[in-house]
Amino acid sequence: MNTTQGTDGERGSGYEATRRAFLAATGTVTLGGLAGCSALEDLVDSASEEAIENRTASPAGFYIGDTSGTETAYASGPVDVRFVPPSLRAEDRRIDIEGWSTTTTTKAQDYNSSRSNKPRSIWVPDPNDGDSDADGIDDLVEVLDIERGLLIYADATITTIERRSSDDATRMLGSFIDGTTRVRETLEDCPSDVCGSVQEHASARKRLAEEASEAVEAGEWDRARRSMQEARRIVQGDIEDISDDLDSDGDGISDGTEELYDYLGGEPTIGEHFVVTLPDAQVRGGGLELVDELTPQRVLEYFLGERDAEGCAQTDRAAVVHRDLACRNLLEPTLELQDGFDLSRPNDIDKNDIRRGVTAFGTSGGVVVTGATPEADRTVPMARVSGQSSGGDECCFDYNNSWGEETDSGEATVSAVFVVPVTATPPDSPRPMPALFHVRRIRHDDQLLFVGGWQIDDGALYENSATLLTAAGPNHVAPVTHSVNEDGSVEIEYQDGDDIILRKRPGRTKYGNITLSKAYDPEDDYLPAGAYSVCRDGGEVWCWGVQSREALAKHDTGGCPGTDSDAPAWTVSSTLDAPIVHLVGAAEASNDVKFKAGAELSKAVN
Repeated sequence: MNTTQGTDGERGSGYEATRRAFLAATGTVTLGGLAGCSALEDLVDSASEEAIENRTASPAGFYIGDTSGTETAYASGPVDVRFVPPSLRAEDRRIDIEGWSTTTTTKAQDYNSSRSNKPRSIWVPDPNDGDSDADGIDDLVEVLDIERGLLIYADATITTIERRSSDDATRMLGSFIDGTTRVRETLEDCPSDVCGSVQEHASARKRLAEEASEAVEAGEWDRARRSMQEARRIVQGDIEDISDDLDSDGDGISDGTEELYDYLGGEPTIGEHFVVTLPDAQVRGGGLELVDELTPQRVLEYFLGERDAEGCAQTDRAAVVHRDLACRNLLEPTLELQDGFDLSRPNDIDKNDIRRGVTAFGTSGGVVVTGATPEADRTVPMARVSGQSSGGDECCFDYNNSWGEETDSGEATVSAVFVVPVTATPPDSPRPMPALFHVRRIRHDDQLLFVGGWQIDDGALYENSATLLTAAGPNHVAPVTHSVNEDGSVEIEYQDGDDIILRKRPGRTKYGNITLSKAYDPEDDYLPAGAYSVCRDGGEVWCWGVQSREALAKHDTGGCPGTDSDAPAWTVSSTLDAPIVHLVGAAEASNDVKFKAGAELSKAVN
């Protein structure tokens, strides 16, 4: 068990300076300076209790799931319990109220060898590089993905020409010409010799494709075929030149990502889950409500961005969160948004400015969210999903102020969940990795639970692979009570048979917050009902078809991941609606008891 108690002294000098200045200005510091007078301390404490309604909170955590009989399952590690009290401004002073957090990390062993899927060269590890050294690497990685898609379109075009299918050939040629134009635009400012060569070749093969289009229209099939065969030869040569430039040692992994794949081949951190529990507090007399201060935008800002940024704990807001949240120290890795992603201006996010987005697919029994290339029509910069079959809201909604529609789940009220593409850099990782971050709000037992986590975005790193975040409804919240033994240990007791529900009920609930890694099967019980096959009927795109430009080209030309190559369609899956275990009836319990209870929550039913 790893427990950490946050105190006012741990909030940092910046916060304390702001707090002292405020108290001095209001005269309240005089009361604080008389500490030691028990009668006066009792009076101040009593006044504080009267000023704010609902000051107490208790830890909550994810049910960690049952991994027995599961092929490749990565369970969460030991729980980290922290006391993270926020404060509210009331009656000309700041008053601390209770707050708790629990976090668990998910680690793997030799993550690379858990599948036969090869590393995918579409990921640039440094989210802040922006090609700052003008070496063209960012541009070449993007162009390599486009070129691989162009090779697929070239093959499909030649096939349609040989079949003398005028309509299909015209459609494929249009896609090939569009992609070639995109290559030229992407490489316009790239200074390297390889960039210059590929850009020159792009102009040549565009002319060849246009000649093939004219030949198809004239019914000159042999001339059309020869033009496209020459264009294909140029594309193949460009792919080889770019691959050689990105991969100097020829090991199949781009030079800039070798350190990351070496890390993934050891014992990497691939995910994490958290629950932050705060009182549903309000200043009496119709004053400030904590829930109004904790908008989705602000909650996202507590997890995403620079750790310990200058002034992170300094604020004049009426509600002040604990330093571990304000300075983004709650989670193990540093999580960062992509360049071009401005949380304060969601409607201005341009898909052309980001490297990864997300796509939500509805099924008959729920929703599946996956990482995706911005090129896919369905891709959005971030999604808000309810877990219902309708899928997700399109960006950009009013997430600055609204958690979206809420759903009742027993005694709890559960908001929609936000899913955002990020980069994650664990402390022992040499490079950032692509990841998907998610968070939602739950109201239960007069408390606010902020529930979420992050998961590695497998589709950006491996061929024919996809990370699936699944839901079939709102989270089930299991209330538990506690008892203290003579030796000081704490035991957890479930109510209304929740322990049996979590352990014995077949299907998705039993998996809790574990991460599954396996070949995809739409009939697997961890998926919501109605999950589709890798290649859907009717030509509709599914999770694997949106992972890259190459995947989009495969889908567009009738290809199917896992059926036309050696690597199967692989999935790394975690649930958005894993059950939550929440300590209740503990308002009078000491912090020590709550610490111990918090550490027991995740293992109480195993």
